[in-house]
Amino acid sequence: MDSRSSDTQFNEALRLEKQCDLDGAMNAYMELLRKDPDYRNAYINLGSLYSRLNKLQEAMQCYRAALTLGSDYITHFNMGCIYYKIGKYSNALDYLAKSFDMNKAFYLSLLVSGLCYSRLNKLQNAEESFLQVLQLAPGNRVALTALAIIYYNTSRYDRSLALLDRIVTLDNEAITPRELKSDILLKLGRIDESAKITKEIAARSDGYRYFEEYIKSIPVEIFSDRYGTMDEKISSLQVKIHTDTENLIALSLCHLLKGDTETAIDYLYKYKKKPAN
Repeated sequence: MDSRSSDTQFNEALRLEKQCDLDGAMNAYMELLRKDPDYRNAYINLGSLYSRLNKLQEAMQCYRAALTLGSDYITHFNMGCIYYKIGKYSNALDYLAKSFDMNKAFYLSLLVSGLCYSRLNKLQNAEESFLQVLQLAPGNRVALTALAIIYYNTSRYDRSLALLDRIVTLDNEAITPRELKSDILLKLGRIDESAKITKEIAARSDGYRYFEEYIKSIPVEIFSDRYGTMDEKISSLQVKIHTDTENLIALSLCHLLKGDTETAIDYLYKYKKKPAN
């Protein structure tokens, strides 16, 4: 098959792909490769289609065939990603390293490498990879979040907080970094700051259930009776907390059930601040 005919058939397959006719595109690429088995770009595009359809073994075969005909950083990266998806992280790292060696500006190779090292529990290597990503792409949310979690898990709370602040600056609506920040502040004993963030989260997101689920997990015997209004229960508990601070949890739950999340949070954090026995 002459090169002009191959190019024409490749362009037709590409047109079908752009029109989202994936079956037609795949058939066109495979027909082209039957006639011209050395048409490298057809292997690459067919591999991409298989990958999008989660047919990873077929995608890998296409990328391997492409690499026998030539080498480029994207194909090595794609092979690394497939190995990552199937859980073969050491194999993935080999291909990702080749990808980055071929293009030092392509930070995605470093990013997936960091994820591989994280899966292998090689946190120092993961940290180094994510730091390199941030040198090339300072606003990369995945690297910022992954590093923040690494620092959190290794008790480097100040570093984690600094990264979480950067994430919130980039995305003012982000809830997860605020949750993690609230937890870190609580671990550091900065309880009032933690409570403030928790209130902000509760006000921002209708779907925020972290606080509510925490409260609901605590058994509170005061609700075992069927009598008395919620306000009467609250009044009773406000007296009892002066002699038994354990009632702060029950009081928090009462306010939560009334729909007063902010006051409920206040009482929960008062409970957390009480002196240890």
